[in-house]
Amino acid sequence: MTLGLGWAILDAHTGENRLHSHVAHQVSLALEVDCAIGGPHPLRLARGEAAIIPAGIQHCLTPGGAPVRTIYVDPLFRGMRDLIQTPVPKQLNPKEAAALEAVTSGEMAKQWIGAFVNSSSSSSPIDGRLHAALSEIIPGTSPSELAQALGLSTTRLREVAIHDFGVPTAKLLQWLQLQHAIDALRQTRNLADAAAAGGFSDQAHFTRRLVEWFGVTPSLGLAQLEISVIR
Repeated sequence: MTLGLGWAILDAHTGENRLHSHVAHQVSLALEVDCAIGGPHPLRLARGEAAIIPAGIQHCLTPGGAPVRTIYVDPLFRGMRDLIQTPVPKQLNPKEAAALEAVTSGEMAKQWIGAFVNSSSSSSPIDGRLHAALSEIIPGTSPSELAQALGLSTTRLREVAIHDFGVPTAKLLQWLQLQHAIDALRQTRNLADAAAAGGFSDQAHFTRRLVEWFGVTPSLGLAQLEISVIR
């Protein structure tokens, strides 16, 4: 896994993941065998095919154990919202899928994401104050603390978060906490330490949020990953 600001790439075997959704748009590529996107909008992918799953859409990947390349991208990437215009999962064209399969580094993944969102959307900037604050957020910051720092009411901040990220402030902060905790696993393979670094109250809290957002537990979904970060 490589993490960047507002994006990530993950090469891994699918776990027994549950239906879930998240703030980020997701692109998944079947690497060696056919796989399928389950949920309310099912879609089958032959080896070498890829699909975009819009943010907020319930989904899971099957079968368990299938090697998949997954891209995540949210509005912190370039500070733009409405990055993806499709309301339901949609298959990428063969050229886009082939370019994604040819990615061999985090920098190449970032370039692929930039080209993909530029060619598939008419996005607009997110709130500049919120963008700046989230780029330097301290894990565990509460919605009220963030609102106070921005000089906004909690109600107004919630409206801005929903407008720009599609989720209330609390959900947005949970998403960022997960990224901080995953990043911390580079330094320590201890899940309790990673949970603390992400601002979670304990390892169980981290586990619940990871299941909610990614459909897997830390021990199954992250323990064996090599993690890197591109700032």
